Amino acid sequence: MTRIVAQGISKRYTYRWILKDINCEFTAGKIYGVAGSNGTGKSTLIKILSGYLSPSSGKLQHFIGESPVQPENVYSHISLAGPYTDLVNEFTLPEMFDFHCRFKPFRTPVSYSEFEEKIELKGHGDKPLSHFSSGMKQKIQLSLGLLSNTPFLLLDEPSSFLDVQARNWFSGLLSEQSHGRVVVIASNDDYDLRHCDETLHLNQ
Repeated sequence: MTRIVAQGISKRYTYRWILKDINCEFTAGKIYGVAGSNGTGKSTLIKILSGYLSPSSGKLQHFIGESPVQPENVYSHISLAGPYTDLVNEFTLPEMFDFHCRFKPFRTPVSYSEFEEKIELKGHGDKPLSHFSSGMKQKIQLSLGLLSNTPFLLLDEPSSFLDVQARNWFSGLLSEQSHGRVVVIASNDDYDLRHCDETLHLNQ
């Protein structure tokens, strides 16, 4: 089964342990939450699960079906969206769309015009992303992650900059695109966590 298995994962910055002996398994078919107060390591765990960070100790494995993914290839199978990921601000929206699709095609092929309508940002294609609001940028990051043909989808504080209408849009797209994937959401927002079937609570 497609899954992420973490055994004894710990992360230390200088002399402080952010995570200590985390054991968990995330399997395809469910949406998992990671919750905890500020400083308990939610974002750190998401970054480790994505390969963005290496743990100080412990073992992390990704499986697609029963086949393990080699650590150097994990990035190509992961979609990650969080406050620390960014878009290419010099690009326009169609340029960002074309650039992303060259590296991570969508689960179902769509044209740019279909993508523009799907993310409810029609008519904004002629300006650089640096002119977009925080909420608009977040919608773009989330849509690129959700629509990409990747078995692992990791989201950190996905609704933090979204208004009510955009949150409803996110819920719909998450429901549509989560099947058959490992989905992990790190958040303290009840709105985000209500989408989750199981939640891992991190302690200080």
